[in-house]
Amino acid sequence: MQIACQFFDVSLAFGTLLAHSIFLNPLAYTNMKLDIPLIDVSPFWSLKREDPQTKALLNQIDLALKDIGFLCITGTPLSASYIENAQAVAQRFFDLPLAEKLKTAAIKYKSRGYTALGEQGLSYAMDAEDIKQNTVQPADLFERYRIGPIDDFTQLGESVKPFLETAYAPNQWPYQVASFESVMKDYYKSMNQLSRNLLKMFALTLDLDENWFEDKVDKGMSSLAINHYPTQETPPLPGQLRAGAHADFGTLTIVAATSGPGGLQIRNKNKEWIDVSTNPNCLIVNIGDMMAQWSNDRWVSTVHRVVNPPAEVAKENKRLSMVFFHQPNPDAVVSCIPTCASESNPIKYKDTLAGVYISEKINRNFKSYRSA
Repeated sequence: MQIACQFFDVSLAFGTLLAHSIFLNPLAYTNMKLDIPLIDVSPFWSLKREDPQTKALLNQIDLALKDIGFLCITGTPLSASYIENAQAVAQRFFDLPLAEKLKTAAIKYKSRGYTALGEQGLSYAMDAEDIKQNTVQPADLFERYRIGPIDDFTQLGESVKPFLETAYAPNQWPYQVASFESVMKDYYKSMNQLSRNLLKMFALTLDLDENWFEDKVDKGMSSLAINHYPTQETPPLPGQLRAGAHADFGTLTIVAATSGPGGLQIRNKNKEWIDVSTNPNCLIVNIGDMMAQWSNDRWVSTVHRVVNPPAEVAKENKRLSMVFFHQPNPDAVVSCIPTCASESNPIKYKDTLAGVYISEKINRNFKSYRSA
């Protein structure tokens, strides 16, 4: 079964959108091709909030996040050439010899710097019995460079001290690729701003003031994970994937991936794995567990994975994904959004401190942590 991005014109009335909802619901028709909606978000910047096209955009976002938790977006202020340049600079780092890459290994802070192939398994953090793995099973076939917040939060005083070696741990930068630091800092800033604009859209969708999330994300602990899936010179071990089954942890994720075989799959409500065919001119957005909890499960955090390329092209095929994980402030309390609970839909979750929740989830991805 395969999913492809399908374009929805934001000028459509919501009634018409409902007619297309079969494409968003994995349970609707098992023999049909399923689509992740491709949504033009430009009305958020170009039109007034009360404009019918803006309202249609918000309805599309709500429908997609309720049904599948994923959407492809176009119409952002970021050009394709801007994203391609960042991907090219990242690829230059991964093309370095392993000994050079290990000079920025994520040792003191596990989420800052380079992590080699075989060091992580994304499904290790899963709790579902039919998905979770243990550390004797093979790790994932990707290497990663991870970058955290680039602003200096040390001036904020006592309130941030508990997080200076976790959420706000210092970054490290490879000197071998001269433009890496400047390009990635700029990309981080751009993705962080886009995330905050998406959260404004989310807030409007939930009948909140558009700035409702702002004081909860203005010192965010977001991270940029650059995942490189190298060519596979030898066959993967049984059960080994480019990235194991997992759900993201935080508010939302923005992915810019290069094309090629061996890509994203999502797990539908029937526990079937479905291929996602991505549009090279769009960004993939999905929500994480924290946003699902924040919305009292109005929106869904969908399990997904990255599969291996076919054996006949595995030795030539490599992929790279720029994955921006947006996270709230570490001291933000994730408490049910007021408009997401009612007498008939009571609050399901206890309040959660964002920093503790995210750190524990990230640590569980590492084999060394799980084996300790």
